[in-house]
Amino acid sequence: MKKLILVLALLSLFACSRNPDVGLEKKTMFTLPYGVLDDELTPLAASKLAMNDGFFYIIDSSLAKMMKFNSYGDLLLLQYNQEKNPTQILVHKSEENTPSNKAAIPFPYQEPSQIAVTDDQAFFVADTLPDEEAMWSDDYSCMLTSTVHCFAPSGKLICDLGQEGRAGAVPFSRISRLETTDNRHLVVHTQTPKGQVIYWFDDNLRLLYSVLADSSILPQDEIADHIVNIDSLTASRTEPLLFIKADLYTENGEDIEFYKSSICCYDLALEKCVWSMDIPVAETLYQLLGVYGKDKIYLVSPVDNDTYNLLILDGQKNISVNTPLAFGHKDIQLLELNLGSHGIITALISYEDEVSAVWWRSDKLLKEEK
Repeated sequence: MKKLILVLALLSLFACSRNPDVGLEKKTMFTLPYGVLDDELTPLAASKLAMNDGFFYIIDSSLAKMMKFNSYGDLLLLQYNQEKNPTQILVHKSEENTPSNKAAIPFPYQEPSQIAVTDDQAFFVADTLPDEEAMWSDDYSCMLTSTVHCFAPSGKLICDLGQEGRAGAVPFSRISRLETTDNRHLVVHTQTPKGQVIYWFDDNLRLLYSVLADSSILPQDEIADHIVNIDSLTASRTEPLLFIKADLYTENGEDIEFYKSSICCYDLALEKCVWSMDIPVAETLYQLLGVYGKDKIYLVSPVDNDTYNLLILDGQKNISVNTPLAFGHKDIQLLELNLGSHGIITALISYEDEVSAVWWRSDKLLKEEK
């Protein structure tokens, strides 16, 4: 009975601001074949995607390479581990003394895993360190095995980043996400046995904030007597704020029952949560995709094999957008969703014989709302 009352209350809270479902058209920007050549991807590889201003940056972890494409699928920049990649056509072209807008740069990636891009096309890649450079952390009871390579738009290495900033002697634990902000700050998300640790660097890569994002930073009156799972975090693009999505559960005898999901806005400067809001109930829990602007919070929830539901909330607890996000194909093997800097959702979709880079212009829905 209590659960029914909770569901009705949440639906009532959000119903007054619900927009009609209008759907969101998917556009395929380009496709890539599977393989080991310049503009090919390893089948079922752990690929990651970042998009900014129409340029797509794709990591292939298996081949230890980074590829930059324009929106037509033309390969503009290739960084590659020479030991893991064959000599490429683009490599030969880059070595000729002829003008070209394409570049191939050997780089000793070990196992690149995450990527983020600024508005001026500088980019950051999370990578695994060689075994001899890893170290143990007594503070977090884990190995520190990761670094962040910082690159100029040309692909030239600027520096490697550690916990203290440039040339930091202390590596990161496993990096689960990289984000950039509108003022060129970098946010590094790491995983430890004690919880997620977030490092926030300014545009000169100086450490501004670090925080262990565990249940102690959430509003204690809201989580009391509940089991807390911090599902995901994302950074504001305009202010030093973290949006923390948590799922709460209640023990009922031997059973553990879902209670609710909520988002806390944590101010890193004030070191406290400044507001929180509940997330509407869905058949499958919503996942936090990212934040656009100051407080447009993007959430997605799987509906079936080829459709997600997109929910965009704002800091006033209103629903700005509630619409299906269709992929138009049921034979999807892997999906990598990403939120670009201008509110555009992008994805890498792996099918049986190719990978598609697609986007949904969700930013247009927000403009229509104004």
